[in-house]
Amino acid sequence: MKVTQGKINELLTEPGCEHNNQKNGEKKNKACKQQAQPGAAQGGCSFDGAMIALVPITDAAHLVHGPIACSGNSWGSRGSLSSGPMLYKKGFTTDLTENDVIFGGEKKLYKAIQHVQQNYNPEAIFVYSTCVTALIGEDLDAVCKAAQKKVGVPVIPVNSPGFIGSKNLGNRLAGETLLEYVIGTGEPERSEQHLLIKLSILLLKC
Repeated sequence: MKVTQGKINELLTEPGCEHNNQKNGEKKNKACKQQAQPGAAQGGCSFDGAMIALVPITDAAHLVHGPIACSGNSWGSRGSLSSGPMLYKKGFTTDLTENDVIFGGEKKLYKAIQHVQQNYNPEAIFVYSTCVTALIGEDLDAVCKAAQKKVGVPVIPVNSPGFIGSKNLGNRLAGETLLEYVIGTGEPERSEQHLLIKLSILLLKC
């Protein structure tokens, strides 16, 4: 998903917010429109917001494409209602260095996706852009698409670098990512118990 100014404006429109609708002109959405500066977007940024929204998906791997400092998330405090997979508790990063910034880190990302799939066998891999990778022009979508063909599991780009907006915007971009790449792409398995429940509901309606 390409993050354009039009998409950002669309996500920041809050027609159902009674507080926002009482504001006029420049005051409208004032807090949400504040943009952080690259290098000064630590915490409270859209990257952080996207991770907060998506990390509780427990059977997926969450790979941060950027310097290791961007992975300084407190994984242990990210809650989830799952009593099953615990993969979301592990943090993965491409750990970009100065050389990667100069020469590009797309090959490193491709290899990192393969490494995660081979060693942890996740159901899906979310790949997050950061301020650094967005500024140097890494094509997250293309790398994820190519890697998905190789590893055989969904590799989902999350284009929410920290400097484009607030944590709130990151939450919304994470939701858009799920709508574009996850929701509606498959059907759950139909178990015998599921069929019995469905039959019971039909009988109750009769």
